[in-house]
Amino acid sequence: MTTKVIPSTCKECYIGCASLIHMQDEKIVRISGNPASPHSKGAFCVKGMNAATTALDHADRILYPLKRVGERGGGKFERVSWGEALADITDRIGGIVRKHGSKAIAGAVSNQFYDRGVAMALLLRILGSPNYMINQDLCQGCRSTAGVLSGIPGLPGEELKTARCIMVVGKSPSDSNIVEWMNTKAAKQAGAKLIVIDPRLSTIAQQADLWLAPKPGTDVALALAMTHVILEESLADDEFVGEWCVGIDELRERAARFPPSTASKITGVPADDIVAAARLFATTRPGALLLGHGIDAQANGVYTALAFSNLIALTGNIDRPGTNRIPKGVPGFREYNGFIHDPAFRMPAENEAEIIGAATYPFWSGPESWGRACHNPSVIQAMLTGEPYPVRALYASGVNIVCTYPGMQDTIKALNGLDLFVTASDQMTPTTELADYVLPKTTLLEEEAVFIEGSCLAAIQAVTAPRGEARTDFEIAIALRDELRAKGLVAFELLPWNTRREFIDYQLKDTGLSFDDICEKGFIAFPAAYESYKTKGFNTPSGKIELASTKLRDAGYDAVPDFRAPSYADVAPEFDLVLMTGIRTMALHHSRFRNHDWSRRVANAPELRINPSAAERRGLANGDWAWIETPKGAGRVCLKVRITEEVSPETVATGMGWWYPELAGPDRGALTFNVEAAIPYGPYWDPISGSSESRNCACKVTKADLADVPAINGESRGPVALPA
Repeated sequence: MTTKVIPSTCKECYIGCASLIHMQDEKIVRISGNPASPHSKGAFCVKGMNAATTALDHADRILYPLKRVGERGGGKFERVSWGEALADITDRIGGIVRKHGSKAIAGAVSNQFYDRGVAMALLLRILGSPNYMINQDLCQGCRSTAGVLSGIPGLPGEELKTARCIMVVGKSPSDSNIVEWMNTKAAKQAGAKLIVIDPRLSTIAQQADLWLAPKPGTDVALALAMTHVILEESLADDEFVGEWCVGIDELRERAARFPPSTASKITGVPADDIVAAARLFATTRPGALLLGHGIDAQANGVYTALAFSNLIALTGNIDRPGTNRIPKGVPGFREYNGFIHDPAFRMPAENEAEIIGAATYPFWSGPESWGRACHNPSVIQAMLTGEPYPVRALYASGVNIVCTYPGMQDTIKALNGLDLFVTASDQMTPTTELADYVLPKTTLLEEEAVFIEGSCLAAIQAVTAPRGEARTDFEIAIALRDELRAKGLVAFELLPWNTRREFIDYQLKDTGLSFDDICEKGFIAFPAAYESYKTKGFNTPSGKIELASTKLRDAGYDAVPDFRAPSYADVAPEFDLVLMTGIRTMALHHSRFRNHDWSRRVANAPELRINPSAAERRGLANGDWAWIETPKGAGRVCLKVRITEEVSPETVATGMGWWYPELAGPDRGALTFNVEAAIPYGPYWDPISGSSESRNCACKVTKADLADVPAINGESRGPVALPA
């Protein structure tokens, strides 16, 4: 018997915890956290322990290319060879390009912080298309866009544990980020003060020294009121602001409109609590700000992120020990997002200018935006209407857009109407069910990669050969490139590597390091550095933090944050509750793991968290099922009631991405149980990022009779684990 331990990194979510893969006779026995990592220090969650090993040899895993037989959604596919699949896919792409132009080919991928994002972007670009969708419009996009506009890209990272005051806004790291949760608890045990701003009494809010519960979508008024207090009471770091910030007079004038008494009327937070929070954060230094996805997917998300970021600028909590540290790179290393912006991998300006969404949302989709990605709802509409021009083909890799995009009825209709729809996936989902071709994708334990996590250059090691004929995202993109090139369809040579390892070597070639060097421990730590702005400045037109954004002003926007009433403020009386979506659990990641037994033992139903008084008025008890409807939603959904004081009597809360692999039909129950079927993908968008207000919607809740729920009582592919 031979045993060994291979150091790697878990990327079953965005956190990137260092891992140890325990092998026995070349078989994977278990996966645990790596305590040697300065990033995660052994922290590891239930996903890391179970997801990768379960996915590797799951009974439902797709191992060979599949071609649809019959109508879309009919559930009939036949196995084909890679050669047959690639030849037909590229032939059909060629026909679409000749008829509609290359921009009629679009892509969809989870994000740009994995190598699949690079593979997707460059595959589209070699065709001449700028059009691909990412999920960040719903999570992180508003925050990242704000960072580009203000010059504050800093994340707390490892500095949380040394902060003396931590302010958490719209996030519950106990449910979503085990490293941040570990570091926050360590800081609290060392005496740090904790301010939590969240409508829900989440786990972290229960640990707070001061919990502020604003009405959903009103956070920006609270942040401006805190700004007012800090400036009026001379609590700012005047030296830092004077030397490294611009726009203070404009911000002061705007904040003057939001004294705590005014903000209290808007937010429902007592004025005294607003004052106390401002004083505590401003005077207890060093301080760190932890912004969560709760402020994304709002119609005022970018201004909200800017308003809170301004607080760390005013207090000088930037790039110092215990504050929001500016992320540092490894000299010579090429990070994933850098490829998106590198001139060597970009198309001519005239091609980039045609990206869908750029004209309306230049800071999201424009050539100089943070993500250079499409405005997703506009792409869906282009598929449906041909405006602003037709989109006739889509390649989606590693993403289940039917279940993760709001207004899923439109997404389904759009995909059904395409001339060509190709997915790369390791399992059948409500998205792959609609594809013309399903290409088998590798899972985590069959892949290798290198990237930055915290202050480490981290590696993912492939510990087993790919099952069946599965290929990595890069290998699929390279194979498609070769076939497209042979047919004269490559317009720009922007995908130069022939293997995934060649790409990794290219990332490292100017660092003096090899992939094997990093794999020895699974990571290479680099020293923390602070106050880099003193030599580099900030990445803004002024070279300083812009409390009033030059880029926004030049583009015709208000340069400083302002309040905008959420959409639920003006609806019919029967929609008397506010639905908060996106609630996390460690057992799930977006729409993933719904077919994993370990996950289903933890989370087996889409919860509706409702206050006892609101439940009583509707005749609801724990374990009942309830219908949820919103004013502009295309359908209603059925969620399982969980009565809790965590939410106020005016709000309810739920997660996202629900579907049941065992249920019959191409949607696998998503149209009945996934909240994305009840909320629209706009209109009511953030004017800067184009993010739809899907986080906070007016809704009505009524008790459901399970006898009237077809997805529960209809046909299934196996035992349905839904409670009767």
